[in-house]
Amino acid sequence: MEHAVAPMRSAYGDSQLHCFSFGAHEEENVLCVAVDGYLTSRLVRVQSACYTAEIFRSVDCDCHEQLDQSLQRVHDQGGVVVYMLADGRGAGLLTKIRGLSLNASRGLDTFDAYRELGVEPDPRDYTRIAAVLERLGLHEVKLLTNNPRKVEGLRRHGLVVDRVPLEIPPTTESLPYLATKRQKFGHLLELVPGASEREGVDSPSPEVRD
Repeated sequence: MEHAVAPMRSAYGDSQLHCFSFGAHEEENVLCVAVDGYLTSRLVRVQSACYTAEIFRSVDCDCHEQLDQSLQRVHDQGGVVVYMLADGRGAGLLTKIRGLSLNASRGLDTFDAYRELGVEPDPRDYTRIAAVLERLGLHEVKLLTNNPRKVEGLRRHGLVVDRVPLEIPPTTESLPYLATKRQKFGHLLELVPGASEREGVDSPSPEVRD
């Protein structure tokens, strides 16, 4: 594992930007935004890339808002945002776009689209993330997530993990996707009571993301 670090000033504040490289390909890099005080706060967000939302600002998921809120919180409290260059939940952009196409043409949600493509709905591995956190001196973390698989993925590598909820209020556009997260991926989401009847929660999600 190769490592480089440099100071970074962003709209959120000052931090140290780390790059951990596990190979020659771009997706084998892991980025970390580390803010002073992270060893005390132990606040960590592990974010998988979602280029459609984070770059192009698609509105049918909560990925951009989760990243924005995470960066605000670690800059306020001290902490680390670990960014995985692993779009489509680690299955890659091609699989993700194929999943989006299945949603548009056949109404499959994110979970069923991956199954149709012969891909595990969430194939991410957290071995490298655990190694990065250990390298940063973090053996116990407060993980900003609604996803129990992330918690267990890090615990399997010996980290002590306490979950901190990171729920973004659903919009009309994002509610179907969030409902799929809760119903089929087991994410710990409250959502709005009765929203399924008002907003059509059971309609398929048009996004394949975190």
